[in-house]
Order: sequence, then C-alpha cells, then structure tokens
Amino acid sequence: MRNCCYKKSTPPYCRDHMIEAMAGLRITTIFTFMSLIITLQTSSAQRFDIKVTETPVIAPEGSDADLGCSLVPAGSAESMTIKFHRGNASSYVYMYEKGKEDLSNQNETYKGRTEFLTGNITQGQVTLKIKNVRPSDTGNYTCLFVSPNHYSTGIVELQLAAIGKEPTIQQGKNGKVTGPCESSGWYPEPKLQWIDSEGHILESEVSITYIDETTLYRVSSPVPQYAHSRVTCLITNELLNVKQQKSVDLPSSRKTTAIAVVGTTAAAAVAAAVASLGCYIYKNSKYEAQKLTVPALCRFSWGKKMKRVWLRKMWVWLW
Repeated sequence: MRNCCYKKSTPPYCRDHMIEAMAGLRITTIFTFMSLIITLQTSSAQRFDIKVTETPVIAPEGSDADLGCSLVPAGSAESMTIKFHRGNASSYVYMYEKGKEDLSNQNETYKGRTEFLTGNITQGQVTLKIKNVRPSDTGNYTCLFVSPNHYSTGIVELQLAAIGKEPTIQQGKNGKVTGPCESSGWYPEPKLQWIDSEGHILESEVSITYIDETTLYRVSSPVPQYAHSRVTCLITNELLNVKQQKSVDLPSSRKTTAIAVVGTTAAAAVAAAVASLGCYIYKNSKYEAQKLTVPALCRFSWGKKMKRVWLRKMWVWLW
C-alpha cells in the first residue's frame, strides 16, 4: 500500500483510500446501532405480565364459567405454552402447547368439561371455559404463559352459587306447626332467619348440613318458641343476595290460651293479696286480742321468696 500520510499534498489514490475507510466505518456504526435497537426491542418484547379479572368469577351450579387471561403488553401468544392448573397438583386443568391442546395429563375431574377459546390469541387474550360447574370446581386457578425466555402467571378465582328450593313448613289440619322450616340445594352456606309480623328477628336454633354435590347445603330450623301470629322463614344466599321465604300463620288458640292463663294468674295474685290483707287486719283486730280462733287461711304464711318462685314458675309455664 502506498504511504501518503506524510505528504503535504494528497494524491488522488490516497483520497480514494480515505473515503473508502470512512464509508466502511459509517456502515459499521449504523449496523451496530440498528443491532442495539433490535436487541432492546426483542428483550422488551420477551418480558410480559398476565392480566386477570380482579373480582371472582361467579357461576351458578350447572352453568359454564369463563376464566380469562391476557398478556400485558398485548402480543401474540400463539407460539407460547399456556397452562391452567390448581394448587400443586401434578395434573392440570388444561394445557395449550405448540398451537394445539395437550390433554395427556389432564385432571380426571375436568375431562370433557373444558374448552379453550383462542379467538383473540394474536392479541394475547385467551379464555378457558369450564362446563357444568360443580362445587368441587370452586377455588383459585393459576394461568401460566411460557415463552422461550420468560414466563408469567395470574390467578383467577371461581366461586359457585346455588339457590335452594322454596322453604317448606309442615302444618297439621288445624294449622298447628308440626315440623321445622327446611330447604336444600344452597351453595355456599345460606343464612336462615325467622321474622315476625313486625319485622323483628326471632332467635331459633339453625342446622346447616352439606349433603353432596347434588343436594348441596340443607338448612333446617324449628319455629321459635316465643313466636305467635304470623312468622316468616327467610333464607338468603349472601353471595348472590337472593332470598327464598315461607310465611306461616300460627293458630290463634295459642294466643287465646296465653291470655287466659295471664288472666287466671292475675286473678290468683289479686286473691292472694286480698287474703293476706284480710288476715293482717284480722290479726290486729279486737278479736285477736280476745284470743278468738284464727281462720286456717290466716295461719298459712306466704313468704316473699315463695311468692317470687311461684310467680316465676307461672310465667315460664305461660310462655
């Protein structure tokens, strides 16, 4: 190569050499810069998060539940592995890999009950449909997206809700209640309350039993002991805020009997008071001074404690 670096004037062949060198350097710099941009974009595209619904998915018993997951930022998930699973179980609910489903290790309880919706998979949005939802399906589902260089998860909660049958209360021909308020087919555990005609809540024992996936929860409660007139058995599914109720009119004889007993008790109390007053006057009269015979009634002593016990027993028997 000819040396022209120390000459005062630059020959044509030397100028051409310098131009070629500068052009090569410029091209190398441009390619390096473009490679850096592509690398940064690729690195950014490889990292992603999973977006799911913040509120639980609520599905009535026997219906279908849609569990949705999507990429953030949006991007195609066609070449990714997508898996739905629960807990640490070795089997999964559903798996999508290499553009098709893989059910080789699917949990037995979900076989024939899943459908993977991929209509928007190019935007990173997928939905797992669980068919014929049952109580055992309730809980958290982990949605897993896996790419060659990154993975991310999201958790979707599924809740089952079932509204039970209309409550029943058994009554005899005379209207007398012969059985408790009962209803079955509830999920989750329902709330049972007794309400009187004025809207007051009455206390009563409540029995709630989980039978099986068909009967679900059964609830039972006897009519409150102190109830009278018209009462309502109210059962509520608090998850759906849906109520079922049954009202019953209690026999009027119960109220009439109570009034009669109250009247009898009051009359007895008045009679006892009058007798006590008469004995007091008699004992302090001139006849006492003359040591005349004291009537047998006046010789009987009514202590304060005995009076209180007697009146309390009468009140308990009354109600």
